[in-house]
Amino acid sequence: MRSFLLYCRAGFEKDCAAEAHDRFAEKGWNGYPQIHEGQGLVVFRAEPFDPEDKFIQPPSGQDFVFARQMVDDVQLVKGLADGDRAGPLVKALATLAPKGVYRELRLEYLESQEGLGIAPFYKKFSPALFNALKRQGLKHDRNEARAPILHILMPSYEEAWVGRSSPSRSSPWINGIPRLKFPKDAPSRSTLKLDEAFVTLLNDEERVKLLDSPGTAVDLGAAPGGWTFQMVQRGFYVTAVDNGDMDPTLMNTGLVDHKTEDAFKYRPKHSVDLLLCDMVERPQKVMPLMALWFKDKLCRWAVFNLKLPMKKRFEEYENCLQQFWELSGLNPDNYVLRARQLYHDREEITVLVRPKVLGRG
Repeated sequence: MRSFLLYCRAGFEKDCAAEAHDRFAEKGWNGYPQIHEGQGLVVFRAEPFDPEDKFIQPPSGQDFVFARQMVDDVQLVKGLADGDRAGPLVKALATLAPKGVYRELRLEYLESQEGLGIAPFYKKFSPALFNALKRQGLKHDRNEARAPILHILMPSYEEAWVGRSSPSRSSPWINGIPRLKFPKDAPSRSTLKLDEAFVTLLNDEERVKLLDSPGTAVDLGAAPGGWTFQMVQRGFYVTAVDNGDMDPTLMNTGLVDHKTEDAFKYRPKHSVDLLLCDMVERPQKVMPLMALWFKDKLCRWAVFNLKLPMKKRFEEYENCLQQFWELSGLNPDNYVLRARQLYHDREEITVLVRPKVLGRG
């Protein structure tokens, strides 16, 4: 039986575990979770339904909504001593790089108070660790595409989870979190949610198609303009729909048309490239609205947030997903839908919908 680490937001461990159970089962794996409540960590132990099938693959970390990162083939190294933490860890890492080559080593930490306290320790610890890797004969080569990424996650100074991942199946960032800088001119911190959505939910080709040339967007529930700001920075003409006030600096760009209307009733005269929505509303209200815009062909792409309930969040997401396909008249054969709980989200997830055939028009 193999073990996998799933990193998630602290407090969402049960939702991450419920999703892992379904995602592994869909790929032909049977397993069970070990939930580390309050630490943003789930250990999932699984094996294929058919152990003789050597080609069956587990789900990718990119298949998850509530997991930011998935690490494969993990083991817990216990009894780390002050005098020699590097030795036992390197011995375990060596078993994860059978060809003696690794692409990257990531020192990661939990979002718990103790985990955050360990993060500064890594700066002092990493030189000794890299020297120990060299002595073990492990070679660091960023250009070796098939070499594994090695992970160390220390929940305490006495023990560490050690595992590996591949670049094509995992998040490219430490802890699964992109490091974004808050723009000084942005009117609200919500701007980072959309920035992270573009980095996390879009691949390189999609970002070029959607964002590299000016287009049109509608931002529902826009005030004061955190999401509108992201689009204006990219040269988009934005219709901002909200009864609240918009940031004056945004309005002075000449790229924003502020409509003081009900966001649930507003409809554009012409279809737009991108629909945005970050309203503080129940998902049972937001998802039908998004579906209606696609049904009426009022947008090509959409990025929106769903504010989830306190309990059974994964179940709520699954219900919303089914509702979207039923009400929009679309289907997964011709449209892509991705969702993720982003680092800058809180009690919510961010959803991307786009046609499978890339393009705006």
